[in-house]
Amino acid sequence: MVAVVLSLVIAFLLGGSLWLIAGSRLPLNPDKDVNEVLNLVAYVGSALVPVFLAVLFLLDRG
Repeated sequence: MVAVVLSLVIAFLLGGSLWLIAGSRLPLNPDKDVNEVLNLVAYVGSALVPVFLAVLFLLDRG
């Protein structure tokens, strides 16, 4: 359970940072406000799997 929560927090921080740096570059919706939220969700979702695997690997080593 700790790995899931830690992974979600780190993925949200990485995805949010990437969204602040890159911006809303993915045209997912014609509405600007909805597009920004969907881009944030896409960035967090794309960071979630590698972060989860890294957290599990690091917790297993310890």
